[in-house]
Amino acid sequence: MGYWWGSGGLSRNMIIPRQLALGEGNGQIKGKAQPKPRPVSPGRPRREVDVELLRMLRAKGYGYKRIAGEYTRVTGEYISHTTVRVRLVDG
Repeated sequence: MGYWWGSGGLSRNMIIPRQLALGEGNGQIKGKAQPKPRPVSPGRPRREVDVELLRMLRAKGYGYKRIAGEYTRVTGEYISHTTVRVRLVDG
């Protein structure tokens, strides 16, 4: 009789280890990791945009791409349609 023959499967005092979660060490309880504190201003500063002009163009029924084009034509300063959307949604 070998290891597997007649042993009835696994021994009763045999412990099967489980896979630890990410960031979990031995003896720690499983839980959500705390995020690191972020700096006050991460990344590039926001561009100064005339939000009143954007609102006026939106009131005319223009879409974000048309607003971006009109803004560039009026001010000579390029902004993307995504910037227009973000600024109008943020208020």
